[in-house]
Amino acid sequence: MARTNVELLPPHPLRPGYDRDVDPGSITDQFQKRLEPANFNAAHFTELAHRIETELAQQHPSSQELRYQLAFVLLQNNADLTSVKRAETLLADTTLPGGRRLLELISGIKTRATRPADDRVVRRVNWSINNRCPMSCQGCYNPFVQGQITESQAKTIIDKLADHGTTDLVIAGGDPLLWPPIFDVIDHATTAGLRIALDTTGYTLDAPKLDRLASLASLRLPMDGTTAQVQRAFRRSADRDLPARFRESLHLCDDAGFHRVRVHTVASKANITDLGAIADTVLSHACVRQWVVFQWWGRRAPQALTRSLFIDADAIREALDRVRLRHPDKEIIFAETTEREFLNWMIQSNGAVVTFGSGPQEEFIIGNLLTDTVADITRHPILDFEAMQRGVPVTPGH
Repeated sequence: MARTNVELLPPHPLRPGYDRDVDPGSITDQFQKRLEPANFNAAHFTELAHRIETELAQQHPSSQELRYQLAFVLLQNNADLTSVKRAETLLADTTLPGGRRLLELISGIKTRATRPADDRVVRRVNWSINNRCPMSCQGCYNPFVQGQITESQAKTIIDKLADHGTTDLVIAGGDPLLWPPIFDVIDHATTAGLRIALDTTGYTLDAPKLDRLASLASLRLPMDGTTAQVQRAFRRSADRDLPARFRESLHLCDDAGFHRVRVHTVASKANITDLGAIADTVLSHACVRQWVVFQWWGRRAPQALTRSLFIDADAIREALDRVRLRHPDKEIIFAETTEREFLNWMIQSNGAVVTFGSGPQEEFIIGNLLTDTVADITRHPILDFEAMQRGVPVTPGH
């Protein structure tokens, strides 16, 4: 069946989550829209911080809400220790839940800032290399931005990573297979000595493309339901039978003898009772070496969507325990949301580097590989270097 190639730059956070009672263009409106692709950049954050500073100084110096907003923006905008301390001062007497959460993060940041930062080597890096996707996921938390680097810039970044000592690179999106230079970029990275994992929807995968991807250490493909109805509760497209398309991708890898596939499933209230069937489907394929189940993460989602999809980690563990009894020889990994705090070093499609906390809208710009060295970014105070070492290697079984 022909697969319709739809390329989307998804709007994030989801617009239904906005407070529509606020004045358009107001500080509160600008703050709630700061993660949209056009806004999630240092220039926008700098402008927003200046606007809040001015409002605080001239109109509402004791406003807890403005202090919280300013503290958040300061932390998100390539913060140095001076900015971290300023944010802490702004939140000193906060009673807002969000403010108290930021104070928790600041406490961890200050503790990490006392540890040696020299000679750090970032072994594993994630790269959202393409800002287009053929699907729209409910509560998608990928850090989409408008900017898109060139092939030449991508190769320069790869050279920086290789010279630094990075060994594992996860290339994702959006969907990297929708970016025409992707195959040459992967070849360049492989030649540079990096182990490459490609995270794709697989929606446009075919035999010639799979042949071009033969050098990959692993290929990541999704499956979040065994029926179209269950699947559509999370991952959506104009295609009415995505599970069939995903199974076609797995069969394609089976036929090609590509036995380095890692399947991703996002567990939510919508598919918790389907996890057993998903496991039986996924693990029946010879190509699959790992099955990784992610707890649904409402990092960019409105509260109503979070209530409808978020499920407690214990319920997922119980379901996976039953699966492991049926598949004792299979590698099954559970990625709990709270265990992903500051775990990722994520390069965006414009070259910026971000890391994220486990709470809502907690995305922090920590540098840009078009202008900064990798070593400079590793010394960023927000970065939890120890957490980064817990990332799963790109090669299944290692």
